[in-house]
Formats: sequence, structure tokens, C-alpha cells
Amino acid sequence: MSENIRLLNPQQEAAQHDVEYSDSSLFRLVCSIIEQNVDNPHQAHFLDVSGENASYADKLIAQYPGCFVDVVEPDSHKSSKSKQHSNKLLINKTYQQLNALRNYDVVQFNWALHHFIAPCYEETQTLQLNALKAAYDMLGPEGIVIIFENFYEGKDHSNSPGKLIYQLTSSRLIKRPISQLGARTAGVGVCFNSELYWREQLIKAGFSSVFSAHCYDFGNLHPFKKWMLGIENQRVGMVVGIKTR
Repeated sequence: MSENIRLLNPQQEAAQHDVEYSDSSLFRLVCSIIEQNVDNPHQAHFLDVSGENASYADKLIAQYPGCFVDVVEPDSHKSSKSKQHSNKLLINKTYQQLNALRNYDVVQFNWALHHFIAPCYEETQTLQLNALKAAYDMLGPEGIVIIFENFYEGKDHSNSPGKLIYQLTSSRLIKRPISQLGARTAGVGVCFNSELYWREQLIKAGFSSVFSAHCYDFGNLHPFKKWMLGIENQRVGMVVGIKTR
């Protein structure tokens, strides 16, 4: 699973603060999904993609003593902050470089997929889809993939705002002005998508049962910027795909 991907430079990585976005309410939501779909979470194997300092993995282990969590984090500086635990394995690779160690019960992407960036928009879409296909292959029978993402939606749930944001942030010709406007991913790119788009991608990846949940609205963009980007809604949501036998 080796693909042409763009990574943030060390300065941009440093600007991406270690923040655990899965607060208590979101974590309860995740646990409810796990407990509905995993026979014995206390013996489950989890894969946490781009898990940074592995604080989320620590929450899983505390919730389900006996479970195992593999954490994939390419930034060794971030993963070096992780607490040691015998049930936690830190893997300093990109997700695309990962050779699955086992069949997982749960593969989770917490605000990670929008950083799966290739040199053009079409390749980026393929990169993200291939990530979901790989997750499908890594899962055991009836395993689940859980995605948390920021949904950027245009009129009628269109995916056009995410495409425009990608085009602006990925351009190296306008890196400086886009950076000055507050985009920390300027010159590399970021690719957000709509809720409907992610659901469709999971189906393309092979998941026969897909559902999503609205978590909360967000965004402090000036109304003019929202209008320029064609954004009707900004919200955080969860999308789940279930692999059936």
C-alpha cells in the first residue's frame, strides 16, 4: 500500500497541536458503536490511524482492559510523548506503509483522512478511497471502521467546497497568501468532504452496511469566506462502515 502522498513539513506538524478532539460525549458514542458490533471489546484489536501521542489509544485501553491497540503515527516526535503500555504498539510509519499485523476488529480514523493528500485532487480522492479499501481488507469478519471528520458541504450536500479548499491549499504558487489567511496546510493541501461523499466511498470500499451521525456544528469563518467557498454547512460527524461475512 505504497502511494505518492504529500506530508506536512516539521513546522506545519508543530503547528498541528496535540488536541484530543474525542471528548467524553464523542467517546461514549464510539463505545456504543463498538459494544453493538464487537462481541468482546475487552479482547478486541484496534487500529488507531494517525494516533499522534496515543492518548486516544489510552482511553480505549482504560475503557476495555485487555484490548490491544496498534497506533500508526508517522511523526516520531508526537508518538514519543505516548505513555508506555504493554497492550499498545506504536508504529512510526504512514498508514500507506503499514503491513497489517493482524485482522483488526476496529479500524478508526480520527480526523486523519483529510490529511491523505496526493499531488492532484483526483489522485487524492483515490488515495482516500484506497485507505478505506485497505481498512476493509485489514478487518476481520464483521469488523467495523469508524471515521470522525469535519464535513464541508455545499448546496444539496455537494462536495464542491472540499474540492475548492484542496485546490487553494495544495497550490505551491499561492502558498504564502493562503498561509497568511490561516491555512496551516498551505502548499501541501487538505481535502475535506461532505457526509454523503464519505458514505459513498465506504460503499465503494466494500462495506455493505454504512451509517452516519451528526455530532455538532462548527466553524468561525467570516460569512464572506463561506460564500466564496460555497459552504452551506460545516459540521463534525461520524461515519461507520460494517464488514459483513
